[in-house]
Amino acid sequence: MSNDELLRYIAQHMVTKEDILDMTTRDDLKTLEAKMATKDELKALEAKVTTKDELKALEAKMATKDELKALETSVAVCFKNFEEKMVTKDELRESENMILTEVDRIQERAEEHYTELSTRIRNLENKVVVRSEQSTINLLVEVVSTLKTDVEYLKTKIS
Repeated sequence: MSNDELLRYIAQHMVTKEDILDMTTRDDLKTLEAKMATKDELKALEAKVTTKDELKALEAKMATKDELKALETSVAVCFKNFEEKMVTKDELRESENMILTEVDRIQERAEEHYTELSTRIRNLENKVVVRSEQSTINLLVEVVSTLKTDVEYLKTKIS
């Protein structure tokens, strides 16, 4: 290897300032060490970790594929039954129209009844007025008759 080649090799593989700046310092290691868990903390975490027996117990409680498929089928059947029992928009519209028709019919009957009652009340008012007038006339006739009798009596006395 010649000197030029050796110099080029060294220049290519030489460490630069930038390379050194990226290196970890002791302070970085101390900070990292402070963030690391202690043996006691690891033991506490280990106590919280689920054991194989606990996992097996959980696995025994879990539903199997067949149970899930049966549940899915049951839910699908229930949903289908529910859909069959649901009322369609057309059925709702038909019911609404029937109700509105009946309300209109009842309203018309009520208006007819109201008109008839109004007529009857007017007739009764007229009868009461006529009877009241007739009663007043009868009283006036009676008073006039009494006065006439009194006047005749007085005439006979005077003559």
